[in-house]
Amino acid sequence: MVLQKVWNALAQGWQWLACGLANLRRRWFRSRLPDYTVIVLNQPLTERPPARPWWYAFLPGMPPPLSLADLSDALWRIAADPDVKGALILVKAPPLAVTQAQSLAMLFDRFRTWDRQFHGKATPRKRVVVHLEHITRALYVAACAADQVVVTPLTSWDVVGLYTAPTFWKQTLARAGVQMDVVKVAPWKTAFDRFSEAEMSPAYAEQTQWLYDSLYANLLESISRGRNLPVETVATLINEAPWTAEEALAANLVDAIAYEDELPALLGAGAKPARLKLYRETRGLLFRRPPQRSAQAVGVISLAGAIMPGQSRSFPVPLPLFGDEVLGHLTAQQQIRAARTDRRLAAVVVYVDSPGGSALASDLIWRELQLLNDEKPVVVYMGAIAGSGGYYIALPSRAIVAQPATLTGSIGVITAKPVLQEAYAKLQANRYAIQRGQNADLFREDRCWDERQRAKIEASVRHNYDQFKQRVAGGRNLPLDGLDAICSGKVWTGAQALAHGLVDALGDFHVAVERAAQLANLPGDVQARVIDLTPPKRRLLAEPAQMLKQTLGLRQTESWAELTRLLVAGDWQTLLQHEHHWWLTIDQPPDLF
Repeated sequence: MVLQKVWNALAQGWQWLACGLANLRRRWFRSRLPDYTVIVLNQPLTERPPARPWWYAFLPGMPPPLSLADLSDALWRIAADPDVKGALILVKAPPLAVTQAQSLAMLFDRFRTWDRQFHGKATPRKRVVVHLEHITRALYVAACAADQVVVTPLTSWDVVGLYTAPTFWKQTLARAGVQMDVVKVAPWKTAFDRFSEAEMSPAYAEQTQWLYDSLYANLLESISRGRNLPVETVATLINEAPWTAEEALAANLVDAIAYEDELPALLGAGAKPARLKLYRETRGLLFRRPPQRSAQAVGVISLAGAIMPGQSRSFPVPLPLFGDEVLGHLTAQQQIRAARTDRRLAAVVVYVDSPGGSALASDLIWRELQLLNDEKPVVVYMGAIAGSGGYYIALPSRAIVAQPATLTGSIGVITAKPVLQEAYAKLQANRYAIQRGQNADLFREDRCWDERQRAKIEASVRHNYDQFKQRVAGGRNLPLDGLDAICSGKVWTGAQALAHGLVDALGDFHVAVERAAQLANLPGDVQARVIDLTPPKRRLLAEPAQMLKQTLGLRQTESWAELTRLLVAGDWQTLLQHEHHWWLTIDQPPDLF
């Protein structure tokens, strides 16, 4: 600990020296400073900078991905400079989740707070200007928090509300001789409904209605607050959309109409156009303030993707249910164990963005987080989706922070298997089974469960569900007897989850870091250091080497290629056997989530 304090003191001294030298250089080149520093949003955003080898920066065609953390750092530096008038955000229609839009909106508000902290109220206020070439719901939610919204002459205001039309494939699959045999804990656990039902069930419809009611109310409130319009007026404008740029300007939905090349004149003073420069060209000239950081840090563990046994993996093509990212319990275990032994860390923020998955893998991650929380405060920050198994792994934390539009809950259990009896008959494929043990064929894919087997499966599903509720009752300090009303597979938005006691606060990643710093008793007058944690290079403790083979039924290899073969070939029986799953599946407007 003494050595750590000495090292931190040396690092702080070096920062003061580096900032002093940089500011001395800045005085010589002050005339090169722009009026507005330009940040371009033209690629997908991530919450935290992904781990990449250092040499990636030197590869052509490999630009660093843009993260909300990078944007926060850029806006903090712009706010700290006494001469720059503000930030200009050029939005080139990147795919944006509404939770990310809400984080951007909070970041714009925080930028103005930083400006006041650095310069006081006597100086002109710095501004955030957003230029939109295309308007979606999520992009507009973010833009509404800016000081000025500018669009091009042909930009259409396309905030037309929310729409979904789930497709149910039961009868289509039946044409191929395939059906899904499903056992679930409650009618709201709808993960396989689109494959096992011919139409939307009342529970599915009810759940979709309350989710869209909450999301739509949040959309109205965000626009109303940002544009200073009555909620009723916003609702009318949405109902009558789309609007042309001129009509949007007349309705006070935007502030100006201009092409990108006209922005210098628009943002200038009188006949003098504003000077604009990209942030990467300006960064070295901005005034530098050495951050007052705590000696100990807050670690960040990112747990994203469908939860499965084995190692974490990514896949270039999204797969049904699994998406394009798999969160493996072995990888998560190593990250969490490393955090427990890292003396630099006073607390840990766990970023969860997962629809759930394997009940077993979720429970093994839950256990590691529980052990970590016993030693250091753990705070969970939820991304766009943190439901089912994604919610389960959040339960050991001391606090949960979500965005209003986060989809969470779905506290329930479901298991299923495809039944291919008619498909085999149509293909004239004859199967001959040899069996030892009465239930050895429990997950055979050529017939449904009989009454005895279904009773066994239902008992197992009920056991897992009771275990899930026990975790919720203990983790959230809620009475066990009343949990079915908010559990039973029901999905909630973050705003609804807060009302039900399933999360503790609404906010962005910074809110989670601040909560973690408070729980760790870090000094409140300094900024907490944040360290992104990656899996350690050296394995910590023993781990079950055969877990992936045993659970997935892979007998020759644990490779991703083998898992891909199973998925592409449709061998869902091999993938799903011996497992119950906690999935959150809900139809989502593509530009909202």
